Amino acid sequence: MKKFLLRTVLAGLMLGIALPVLGSGDDEASAVYLEGRDAYLAGDYYRAAKLFGESELLAESTAIRANSILARIGAWRMCGMLYREYEDIETLLTQYPEYARFGEMIDREFEIGAEYWRGKRDPMYWSLRWIPWLVGDDKSIEVLEKALSRAPFAAAAPAARLRLAYLYQEKGMVHKSLAELRRLIKDHPGAPECRYAYLALADGLFELSRSGDGDGRYVREASDVLAEFRKRYPEAEENEWARRKQLESKDIQAARLYETAEFYRKNGREAVAARYLARVVRDYPESAIAPRSEAELAAMDDTFVPGDFPETEGERIPSYDSYAIPAEAARVLIVPGAGGNHFLLPVPDLKPQSEEVKP
Repeated sequence: MKKFLLRTVLAGLMLGIALPVLGSGDDEASAVYLEGRDAYLAGDYYRAAKLFGESELLAESTAIRANSILARIGAWRMCGMLYREYEDIETLLTQYPEYARFGEMIDREFEIGAEYWRGKRDPMYWSLRWIPWLVGDDKSIEVLEKALSRAPFAAAAPAARLRLAYLYQEKGMVHKSLAELRRLIKDHPGAPECRYAYLALADGLFELSRSGDGDGRYVREASDVLAEFRKRYPEAEENEWARRKQLESKDIQAARLYETAEFYRKNGREAVAARYLARVVRDYPESAIAPRSEAELAAMDDTFVPGDFPETEGERIPSYDSYAIPAEAARVLIVPGAGGNHFLLPVPDLKPQSEEVKP
């Protein structure tokens, strides 16, 4: 990044020497640009950025407009105005690509996305930048999406995709999050971030399956992802979690087959029920429901010969009971200021809502 800034400043200095020899129609733009260069060298970066913007508007020459944007990018960078810097990078790449060092500009976009990810925010008003909470919105998703669309196989792309998947998850866009994780695994199998993409993908699929997984597609994919993770990273410290999660997925799939068998058994179709129970015993012998399935299958089919089961089913991820937070009283007995009272806060009715107030 220091090299990028140095090149930007040097470009500005060189341009400042070259500007006076351009066409007469650009004289005013040249003068404003030189004034912006002096402000930049004096450390007044915000004023320099404004002057470079003015020179861009006044210029007729493509070279002056492009170099004004390039110089303004450096000024915004020194101001810490990330989004304005990003917007000017996009303007340069879109309108004046022949003047842009594509690799450096894209790397900077990835860096801007990473800075937003780490919590950096632009001041909402430059004159009030000293107020720490008066800042702009998080632009991480917009910046990372654009950088990835321009350079999907850049060195910074795997980390950017992992960050983007997390941001999508936070926004409730689960399917977009999973799509980013799948693409990370597919396009960057050797990247260090791929290890965490496997875990995040499996966990996301499990959570998705809890809200409705009629054909069991999500839980099966989660089990396959965990199996691949354990194969690729046999020494990873997350393997114990992966093993327990994989066992949980087998419990879920076996329970679904068992429930189907129970449905057919209750409707008098024992032959069909026996086939589903046999699948539980054959495909998921480690599952918690396998012993019961074997017992019921033996009672239904005299020709069934029980096989050997694992001595222990293995430890599962422990589950904890959750309790709803007690409802707060909503009815107010006394409103502050009503009837001339001197209460500063409302006085609530502490009786539960379900209780009827008797006259």
